[in-house]
Amino acid sequence: MRLAPWMIAVLAVTAPIPANAAPAIWEVSDADSKVWLFGSVHVLPPDIAWRTPKLDDLLKQSEHVYFEADIGPLGQLAVVISGIKMGFGQKPDWLMTLSAEQKDKLTAAITPLGLSTDQLGALQPWLADAMIQEKVIETLGYTPSAGVDATLQAELPKERKAYFETVAEQLALLAADPVDVQTKRLMITVDTVPTLGKEMTDMANAWSSGDVGALAKEIDDDPTMDEGFTRSLLTNRNANWLKTIESLLAENHQDLIVVGAGHLAGDGSVVDLLGKAGFTVQRIQ
Repeated sequence: MRLAPWMIAVLAVTAPIPANAAPAIWEVSDADSKVWLFGSVHVLPPDIAWRTPKLDDLLKQSEHVYFEADIGPLGQLAVVISGIKMGFGQKPDWLMTLSAEQKDKLTAAITPLGLSTDQLGALQPWLADAMIQEKVIETLGYTPSAGVDATLQAELPKERKAYFETVAEQLALLAADPVDVQTKRLMITVDTVPTLGKEMTDMANAWSSGDVGALAKEIDDDPTMDEGFTRSLLTNRNANWLKTIESLLAENHQDLIVVGAGHLAGDGSVVDLLGKAGFTVQRIQ
């Protein structure tokens, strides 16, 4: 599913994760060094158990832990500042481009979420889209503070944390497309609001049980991820991160990499690209 960029590849649950849950972990190595990959869930209910002895052991062994972006206090400030810069300002009145049927559908979807068309109309469509999804998440009881990234970033000292991107770079991915494309995606989100809870549950169950094939299928079947967005949010970023991971291995670093689980599943994933680049990739959980 598509969310605000600090929640990209979000996987949450509406049913308990089994006690023996073991989300996938991979070890990637060359002749004399190795790094580990763990698929993150950015937003979770507060009572979900996802940590394993294997993950905790790798946290201790790692020199650094790489995340997609900083979502600590400074990162959250960057979200607000960048969101204001990119989400407001001059724009065509995208609400006026909707048909009467689309407007009715939008109103019916957002009113139970405590939102109005006047509120959303003041935003760029991409930010209005993100706000709708965030409100749905809130109604289901999920918070970023309970997610994998927020939990681990809060535990680690500054000198052990590293990031592939900035929050501003992530936001720019959502804001880059023309307004009509953003509006089309927003209306797809509106169509999926009634089924969002089940979709999130299915993805979370696949993640928590380590069923990477099922997770990849859930992502492929997601109607909110069109070809262009899949390319910009997933495959292009995976290729960019590959360069950094290759450098870590070349310099004999021993680091843990924590990115959205969607980036580690299926063709074009980080796992897939590393294997094709000639590294030894072994599933260890």
